Amino acid sequence: MSSRLFAYSRARIVLGRQHGISATALRFTSSTSTDKPAPTEATNHTDADSSATDQPSVVASTPLYSKDEADAIKPSNEKADDDSSGKKIGSRFEFVREREPIVVHDASQPIKLGKWYRIDANMLDYNQVGKSHINTVPRLAHGLERVLFSPGVHLLQDPNSRVYNFDPYIRGITQPDEFDFDKLTPYITSSKDTKLIKYARERKKRFVGSTSSMTHVLSHLYFAISGGKQPDISSMSMRFADMPSRFTRGMRYPASIALRYNDGVYSIDADKSFDVKDSILSVMGKSLEKLLTSTPSEFEMYKKQNSWKVKEIPEENYHYVEAEDFILRSQLDCRDDRLPRKTFDLKTRGSLAIRMDMDNHEVSRGYQIKTMKGRMQSFEREYYDMVRSAFLKYNFQVRIGNMDGIFVAYHNTARMFGFQYISRREMDEVLYGNELTGNHMFKMILLLLGKMLRTVTDQYPETDVRVTFNSFTPDHSLNMWVEVIDDEKEAIAVKMYQETGQYSVNPTPAAPTPAEPTPAASTEGVDPFATKDPLSTKPTETDAENALLDELLDGDVDPVEDVYVNADHPIQHYRMESFSTLNNQDTDDAITLRDQTDEWSINWSLKKSTTPPDEMVRQYRQLRLKQSTFFERPSADTPEEELAPLVKVLRRLSRRNMWMNKTPRERVVVNKSRIPDYAPLKHHRADRPAKSSSPKPRNRSPRPKPKTQPKPITQPKSSEKTEPSPASNSSSGQSGSPGV
Repeated sequence: MSSRLFAYSRARIVLGRQHGISATALRFTSSTSTDKPAPTEATNHTDADSSATDQPSVVASTPLYSKDEADAIKPSNEKADDDSSGKKIGSRFEFVREREPIVVHDASQPIKLGKWYRIDANMLDYNQVGKSHINTVPRLAHGLERVLFSPGVHLLQDPNSRVYNFDPYIRGITQPDEFDFDKLTPYITSSKDTKLIKYARERKKRFVGSTSSMTHVLSHLYFAISGGKQPDISSMSMRFADMPSRFTRGMRYPASIALRYNDGVYSIDADKSFDVKDSILSVMGKSLEKLLTSTPSEFEMYKKQNSWKVKEIPEENYHYVEAEDFILRSQLDCRDDRLPRKTFDLKTRGSLAIRMDMDNHEVSRGYQIKTMKGRMQSFEREYYDMVRSAFLKYNFQVRIGNMDGIFVAYHNTARMFGFQYISRREMDEVLYGNELTGNHMFKMILLLLGKMLRTVTDQYPETDVRVTFNSFTPDHSLNMWVEVIDDEKEAIAVKMYQETGQYSVNPTPAAPTPAEPTPAASTEGVDPFATKDPLSTKPTETDAENALLDELLDGDVDPVEDVYVNADHPIQHYRMESFSTLNNQDTDDAITLRDQTDEWSINWSLKKSTTPPDEMVRQYRQLRLKQSTFFERPSADTPEEELAPLVKVLRRLSRRNMWMNKTPRERVVVNKSRIPDYAPLKHHRADRPAKSSSPKPRNRSPRPKPKTQPKPITQPKSSEKTEPSPASNSSSGQSGSPGV
């Protein structure tokens, strides 16, 4: 630190000598300079047309350098007096940026591109739609409900004493080929949910969606307006002090949704262009949720050999809410009436090795979770990865469904390790700092998404479109791409992607068809094993293959050009910029509210790109190519030397501990104080029997019986056979005494 301060002081002296200014005067140049405009507060307006006469809003930040220093280090191709467009100095922004007046716009009206608008959380009303069906939501089984009221991780089996804390039945995991998934309720997309669309038409809402299709898009909006806030991992042990705290690369994956038009309502479905097959974790998640909410006898019925016993398929339980232009749906997995919000979400979390090598889960399933803390093979590592890669999506799902938290089951697809309940309050503190900030952030994100999607549907009325969001930009802005969907061509592209891994409608160059055989008479006397004439110029099949190979090696074929994009309709590109206003102070930094008196609003502007159409199509092809290759994982045939270093370590640990997945042949000991009761819980008020109106009889103590004298024993007659009484075998030897 001292060396950096010395270098900084030395630089000031050198700059002062070059410009004829002393070091003392140079130190105070930034505070005495009058070339920059003074920052003013943003003015609220109710009409966009009347904002032209008001003073423009200027956002200013603390300067890092003085004006003379800035001019000295500024690139030569920029003008020194050009401050209105904003200039980047060093690693920070020294303003200034002048914007148009910020308008507090009516939420029910469309926006104008290029204008600045202000929104806050008070503009959004978030209410439940329809009746609640919480009473039909299943409960946890196997005694797992104790986890809900005890923080931390709960081990299925104590590693020291080998005693099971829960039912040993849930140790081993049923594999997908043994479970009958046809007996479970199939997933219904938003575009096929008639009840969801009915609610939207009755309340005149434009968009409907579900948690699974919207959470990834909401995450990108969060990245755009959060000011680069990172999750708080200060509660982790010192082993993670030097580990990154930013969100994972998978969270920055460009998110695409499909807007399906249906008689005035747009359904938001997840884009499945590159998600052509379900992963092992998503498949096993369905069966594991059934395992955690069923008794052993009930779960056995869903195995293939017993699935004929299942007569009725249970219906899913959903929670519907209305917010702005949306009707949102959330699936309710489990409930407990003792929780503040009654319901919670079930999450089955695969181990680190499974997530990093998902296509080879049979190789990586030997990875064990052995300890509470540590960088590898620990519950702390699983929690650390979950904070950076899944907490934000989990939090949005919990808020949409008005749930209390998530119940996490840790496994490696072969055995179960432990369980943990994470409340919504805990997730809020890790992500936003507190629950108040999380509530404001969630509402403003929904407002922004509604405005942006409404702009898209006004541009493409009554049309099915794909909308792609990408927040992975240097300036934390949000890019939005819009493409018209052609279902016929996309079906061809998806099929080709499944077969060849290339998302294209153009088939791969096929090998030339062999020439038709000549008549038999013309082949008489020709040696069938003769070699090819080296002087012949007639092309053959081998020549065509070599020419194609040479073309690929020369790099003349650009893979971007083969990515399918519907260029028959114009592709639009929008860019959203935003900054925050906290207590009448504009800032680009992350916001954490202290109490209810803080006033926080988001200022945002949406601009349409003026890039030429050909260049825009090329940029969009690059984005789609990035999506198709974003999650490329090693296959079973990948050589060991081509694997990532972390994957090599995980596979080595997995092979070493694969034997631990087998159920040991030992005496099973269960903590009897925690034996699960599969009968309805008696402490639930809903399960208590109704009280009878008739008065209960008084509890009277029975009267004591009078003491009676024992009857004398008479001697039997000589003709009767006698058996020795127990009293006759007593040590006293008195035959006439009664038995004691």
